[in-house]
Amino acid sequence: MTAASHIAGARAERGFTLVEALVALAIVSMIVISYIGIRTTALIDATQARNWRLAREIAEEKMSELRAGAREVPPTSGDLVELEKFPEFAFKVVIGEAAVNELESSLASAAAGGDEAAADRNEWQQNRENYRRAQQGGMTAAEYDEQRLMQEQDTALRLQQEPPSATKFEVVAVAVYFPKLDPDYEGQKDALVIKARLSTLAISGKTPEQAEREAAAIGDGAEGGDGAAGGNPTNGGAR
Repeated sequence: MTAASHIAGARAERGFTLVEALVALAIVSMIVISYIGIRTTALIDATQARNWRLAREIAEEKMSELRAGAREVPPTSGDLVELEKFPEFAFKVVIGEAAVNELESSLASAAAGGDEAAADRNEWQQNRENYRRAQQGGMTAAEYDEQRLMQEQDTALRLQQEPPSATKFEVVAVAVYFPKLDPDYEGQKDALVIKARLSTLAISGKTPEQAEREAAAIGDGAEGGDGAAGGNPTNGGAR
């Protein structure tokens, strides 16, 4: 055996050198870290997909309840309701075209987040849409904004004062809010919105018979008021 082969054999018996061990450890660490990163990203994506799916199921369930008139108490437009079954989820019902448009506008602005360009673009688009609607109605933008606020108030007042009807409809939106998983928007919420046109009878949660009795009571009250008003001049004339 030569001296060179003897030295090689001795090195083989000693195993890896310290440098070789460190290189091997670095390679293994990179592989493990990459694997953990992939697993974490996959977990976040799966959770996000689950949240969006759950939000849609909640929104559709609440809209189905409204459409079927299954609520004993009509919803208050704009009130946020926490869900006991899903603590990080909440929803609200918005009633009336003006209120729904305002909801969509606010959600678009929130979705822009810290992106000033996106926020400016959303604001410009909303202003352009408002201006277009104002022109269609022969109004200025300021007059349109004032009318929109009055419409929101009128919708709430009309639903309180008018008897519910199967032939009168309102635009209704259900918005579901849930945690935003993007680390750049920690503490913020994502939102999913679905819309439909529902009868005021369905929104009220009353049966057709109850609605008929309510309409009859209002009609009787109006007739009684007319009669009383008509009686005063007669009585005055008698005196």
